[in-house]
Amino acid sequence: MIVTVGKNGAIPLPEEELSGGIKLQIGDILLCTLAENKQSIQLKKYEDQTLTDEQIEAHGSLTRVVQLNPENFE
Repeated sequence: MIVTVGKNGAIPLPEEELSGGIKLQIGDILLCTLAENKQSIQLKKYEDQTLTDEQIEAHGSLTRVVQLNPENFE
């Protein structure tokens, strides 16, 4: 899947991705891994879903699934 990254690094996930095969929910924590060719990233559900926002930020490669703000893509 190819998506456009919005302001603040927002990445839109189609509704079918949230409710379909990968079973993501708002609030889930994802591990972001940059591909060797640096042309894509892999998003994988992180094993520890209990981290605080501060712990996620300190890790450096984690993000939380949040409700899309359309203003991030204007």
